[in-house]
Amino acid sequence: MESELVSGFMTEHSSVPFVFFFLGEYSSIVLFSCITSILFLGGYNMPEVFVNDSIFNLQSIFLGIKTCFPCFLFVLVRATLPRLRYDQLIDLCWLNLLPVAVALIILVPSILVAFDIVPY
Repeated sequence: MESELVSGFMTEHSSVPFVFFFLGEYSSIVLFSCITSILFLGGYNMPEVFVNDSIFNLQSIFLGIKTCFPCFLFVLVRATLPRLRYDQLIDLCWLNLLPVAVALIILVPSILVAFDIVPY
């Protein structure tokens, strides 16, 4: 009877793949948030108000603060939006997102040519 509830010597080690899966998932969220903050939020640049004469490296603190903002948005979007089944995701991509993407590929260059603002 008790053998059905536990798995013997593997009881303590049965959640290791689960932990590694979530560790990889959340580390990728932090990585993408750090890359986003470097590329789009100015990286470690900080306002001129702060003087970097302290023992702490304020630039890394500012990069950490800027990285926390996209991390928060990732978690917020994942927690609030409903998860789609695979067939619903395929329908969304093929029926909604692909026509919008094709329309934008045609519309944006047309506007640039029409108003003669093509970058050279």
